[in-house]
Formats: sequence, structure tokens, C-alpha cells
Amino acid sequence: MRMKKSILILLIAGCCCAAQAQVRAIEQADELYHGREFLAAAKYYEQIVAQNKRRDNEWTYKIAECYRMLKNYPKAAENYAMLVGQKNVPVEIYLHYGHTLRYLNRHQDAKEMYIKYTELGGKEDVSAHISGCDLAMSTSTMNAYYSVKPTNLVTEGLHLGGSWYDGGLIHSIPHTETDEKAKLTYPHYQLVHSKLQDGVFREAQPFASSLTTKFYMGSPVISADGNTMYFTRNDSEVKISKRKKFKKDGLSHNGVNTLNIYMVEKEGNGWSAPEPLEFNSQDHNTVHPSLSPDGQKMIFASDKAGGKGGYDLYIAEHHGDGWSNPRHLEDLVNSAGNEMFPALADDTTLYFSSDGFVGFGGADLFVSHLRNGHWTQPENLGKGINSFRDDFGWFFTEKRKGFFASNRNTEPGKDEIFAFERLIMYKQGQGEVIDKLYLTRLEGVEVDLYEGKNFVTSLYTDRKGDYEYATFDPEKKYTLHVKKKGYREQEREIDPLTADLKHLDFSLEPIIEKNTVLTFNDILFEYGKAEVKGDSRTILARVTDLLLSNPGAKIELSAHTDSRGSDKANLTLSQKRAQACVDILIASGVDASNLVAKGYGETKLKNNCGNNVKCTEEEHAINRRVEIKVLDIKQ
Repeated sequence: MRMKKSILILLIAGCCCAAQAQVRAIEQADELYHGREFLAAAKYYEQIVAQNKRRDNEWTYKIAECYRMLKNYPKAAENYAMLVGQKNVPVEIYLHYGHTLRYLNRHQDAKEMYIKYTELGGKEDVSAHISGCDLAMSTSTMNAYYSVKPTNLVTEGLHLGGSWYDGGLIHSIPHTETDEKAKLTYPHYQLVHSKLQDGVFREAQPFASSLTTKFYMGSPVISADGNTMYFTRNDSEVKISKRKKFKKDGLSHNGVNTLNIYMVEKEGNGWSAPEPLEFNSQDHNTVHPSLSPDGQKMIFASDKAGGKGGYDLYIAEHHGDGWSNPRHLEDLVNSAGNEMFPALADDTTLYFSSDGFVGFGGADLFVSHLRNGHWTQPENLGKGINSFRDDFGWFFTEKRKGFFASNRNTEPGKDEIFAFERLIMYKQGQGEVIDKLYLTRLEGVEVDLYEGKNFVTSLYTDRKGDYEYATFDPEKKYTLHVKKKGYREQEREIDPLTADLKHLDFSLEPIIEKNTVLTFNDILFEYGKAEVKGDSRTILARVTDLLLSNPGAKIELSAHTDSRGSDKANLTLSQKRAQACVDILIASGVDASNLVAKGYGETKLKNNCGNNVKCTEEEHAINRRVEIKVLDIKQ
């Protein structure tokens, strides 16, 4: 009996020890999970599941999340699938499962998960993701604007951003380090320089090897003069810590080792000690710096509070020895998702990666242009540049060529570098040239086209007053210079990206000189009266504009009738009509001292339709006119 009691006590003690061991294992797994050590956390959770011979939904969800964050999408999908339809699971599994399925090119299944997420009360707007699924499943062809080729550069880890310097790519590559005490293996990224020779990246050489730190370092960008470098790295060299030691160990309030931007300056053959930028914070990430060509503006990504979602883009300006307080780049280029890896091609063209706009899957590359002080709606760079996986890290090496990173063909946790060349896709433009006074189309107008100050070609309007040009380069700015004898010349600047190329129209103003006579047969009056018909006032408005732009012109405005009616009555009526027109011009701002009203009645007929001569209505109409004769003009 005593032996049985002893065995029972041992069994109970063994169960208690096993239970305590499991509790500790769960605690360790959770610590790793919240510390973003996803690979180690996944292994712990999987061991717990194996030991329990059952699958708890919470553990399964965390295993799926770990593999999604590690970009091991097949393993993530395998675990999410076990949770679909289960009770008491977070609605977010349908959202994250949808994202994962898109990475696996299963867009119809992903779309169903997004719809299910919405039906179950999910708060995030997934309309862009659903539209992205439809886009990816559409018959859209490869983007004709770019040619894309793989390179021989496949990283052994994640691509954390890079830039072009001295004929090669500065980026970071990992090697592994093992923490024997914690039994964890960490990636340890260091900056390297991969030279490009004959289209092939040579073996990477250490770059700025004095800038060592544990864990993550990337996104280097060097100022145009080569004297200053900015890059991203983690703030602390502690990966996992107890809550009471978070602050002391340099971790955020929730135990995360945040990434921030640091600066170094050239010192001889090396670099100065890294200094954090003033807008860094231990409690949020600030990453991926990008400089304007003059080095006075920096655009970067941050997940700080107050943005639209995940990571947003911010801009700071350089003042004296430091940087201004960053401001949100604008809602139009930031989404509820993550905007990352900004790249300023120039002061007005911004490339970046985002998973929050309509795309082909994963993170896509977009471009936005600065127009009238605001960034335009981001434009997806299209299939070929973008895939159903992550596409990011865009930068130029020369005007139309550069590189970007993608994980479309690689195993989880690795990225490769692609080369791109932007092809010139010319745009066609067309317009018409009219007489500003008469609104008639002008034939034979010379339209000289300039690119900057460089003459390109001369175009001429046809009989309909039309002209066209088929090869506008969308990356260049143009000036159109329009001229025709007898008219004032005009110029117009054209940006093919924003201009309405179907309506490059001009209205030329006639040049008036002494004794110039302008004739109007369409200024009409009520029959037998001096009141100007309403529609005719628009013609007099154009006459007003002409006289106001020639304030030194003294004119005679004369009215003429046809031969019907008595000579005396026609003379009196024409004088009243001429004065009525002059009164309208004066009321519109024309100097009265420059105007003379004169009625000629039927004394200056333009054909043989005199008294008692039978003529058609059209022939009589020729004589019913208003004329403006320039008596004198002072320039």
C-alpha cells in the first residue's frame, strides 16, 4: 500500500513538472513571438503541438502568423487552412490567409477569403485587395513601358534596400550567428559593395566594415558629394528581454527592437561613428531613407502613430546641421497598408513599394509625380515590373536604367535583383489654331516645337487649322511657339504627363495697324431697330478684348445697311447702330476718346445691290455689316 502511494505521488509530481514545463515552453514561445523572433517561435509552438497531440487554435494561428512574417507562404497557408470555419478564431485569419493566398498566386481563393473577412465583420477596407485579385486574374499583358531581366545577384537573405555608388550596388548581406545560451540563430547583416562589370555582379566586397552592429543594417544612401551616408539599423543589440528591462535594453515599450535611420560622415578612408537622426524614436520604426538630388529633402517610411496604416511615407527637410520635424507626405500616396522603400528619382518623381493600393499581389511598385505642389495618385508600374509576390527597392543607375528587388522566384527568406530599362513610349498630340477675333480656323500657321531651349521641328496647320505631333517624350518638357503673319505670336509650355494632348489649341490675336479694317457681318440688330441682338454681344466682347490689348488704337466703328428702304432712313438707322455698338464697348472698359461712331447707311455697298436692283437675301446680307477701321495707333 505504501508503495502504491509513492508511485502515485511520483506520477502526480511528474504531471506537475510536465505541466510546468509546458507552461514555460508556451511563455518562451510567446516571448519569441512578441520579440519578432518568428522562426524560433514557430519551432516552439510546433513542438508544443506535437507534445500535446492536439492542435490548439491559438497555437495554430501563431504558427501561421510566424510563417507569413517569414514569407514562407506554403507553410503559412497550411496552418491558416486548419482555422477556416473554426469557432472562436480571430476574424483576422481570413484577412491574413487572403494575403498569403495571393502570394501563392491563388487569387480566386484569396478573393473569397477577403469577402468572408468582410462578412464576418472585419473592419479593414479590403476593396483594394479584391480589385487586385481581379487585376491579377485579368488578361492584362506585360507592361510595354519596361524591359525586365534577372541578374546573377541573389541574396542569401532579405534585401533591405540599396543604392548605386561607384559602379556598383551598396546593400547588405547576412551571415548567421548563434546565441548558444538562448539556443537561437540570428541573421547578422553587414554592408557590402557589389560591382557591376560587363552586366554581371562581381563578388561582394565589404563596405564601411567599421559600421558593425548585430542584426539588421540596410537601405544605405550616399549624398551626391559622397561625404554623408544614411542607413537603417536596429537601435539595440539585445534581441529578447524581460519586460522590466525593456527600456534599459533599448527596446520599445512592447519589447520590439526598433529600426531607425543613422548618419555617418566620411573621415579619410573610413566613416565617423553613427549618429541617430533627431526624429528617430525607440517606440516606432523609421526606415528606408531616400534623398533628393540636392540632399535637402529626405523621404522615408515609418510606422509611427497618426498615419493611415502600417508604414507611411514622410518627408523632412535639411536645415543647418539637422532635419526638420517630418510631415506626412500626403494621404494620396499613403494607404491603409504599408508604403516602403521610397526612391526620389528627382525632385518631382517618387517611386515606392506598397501593398495597400490595387496591385498584382504582395507589395507592388508605384510612381507618383509632384504637380502643383501635390503628389499625384500613385500609378502601378504594371505586370512584368510587378508580380504576385513582393517587388520593391527601386533605384536608377542612369536616366532610364536601374534595378529593383523581388522574391517572385526565390525560396522563403531570399530576394533577387532585377535590372530594368524604361522604354520611351511616345505620346501623340494634336491641336487647332483659330483667329481669336473671328473664331475662324487658320491655315498655314507655323508651330515651332522646342525641347528645353533646343529646337526640335516645325509643324504647320492644314486647311482645317489642325496640326499634330506623334512623338512627345513623356519624360521631357516642351515649348510650342506659334506664329503667322498678321498675328501676335504665342508660346505654351507642354508637360506630356499632365497636358491634354488632344487639345493643344491656340487662338491668335490679329495685329492691328493704321488703316486696318475689320469687317463683321454677324453683328445683328432687330429689324429696323438699333438694339444689338444678344448673341452679337459675344462678338463685341471679343472686339473689346482686342481694343483693351491695344490701348493706343483710335478707331472708327461704322455701321452699314443694305439698299432696301429710304436712303435717309438707312443713314439715320446706321448711325444709331454704330453708336449702340460704341456704347457697349465703352461700358466694357474701352476709352471713349478712342472711339468714333459713324453710320454710312447704304452709301458704301460692297456689291451692285443698289436701289431697285433685284438681289438675293445672301447678296443683301453682304452689305449689312459693322466695320472697325483703325484711324491711328500708338505703340
